[in-house]
Amino acid sequence: MKTMLTILTAGFACIVSAPAAETAKPLVTLTVKKHVLDREHDQRGLRGSSTQKSLTLRVEIVNTSPAAIEGAELSGHALIMRAGDFREMLIKEFLGTIKVPAMKPNEKLTLELGKIDLREMEWRARKFEESLEEWRVVCTRGGVEIAKAESSDKYTSLEKDAKQPV
Repeated sequence: MKTMLTILTAGFACIVSAPAAETAKPLVTLTVKKHVLDREHDQRGLRGSSTQKSLTLRVEIVNTSPAAIEGAELSGHALIMRAGDFREMLIKEFLGTIKVPAMKPNEKLTLELGKIDLREMEWRARKFEESLEEWRVVCTRGGVEIAKAESSDKYTSLEKDAKQPV
């Protein structure tokens, strides 16, 4: 009987302490989507045509903690396939930093981060099209990362091959 009581007590202690062993829940959650701001098209006839569009990352930030959050900042990087000198290369561009207004518990904000200008050029036999490949957005408070969102798992591997803009 004593053995059974000891086993039940140990099992109950494991069940009660299991939630404490889970990883800490992030203070905020980030949802990032690309958003087209502007698009312009130019027809040049036989010489070709060009299109220019401006994108931004629309970040939805939700305070999932039970306390208010103040002094947070959003920053990000984008990996962009740029066309230049008749070849394409992957460039890592900084999207800037914006301050997040103070957020109450369960509050949701939508902010726009960065502006990315992409071009598409078409000549007689060749077409160059710049594109937003991947992105990473990080939310920090006091220099400590409290949330991060990446477009996909490919970001880390592509970041190694990307060049810094000149």
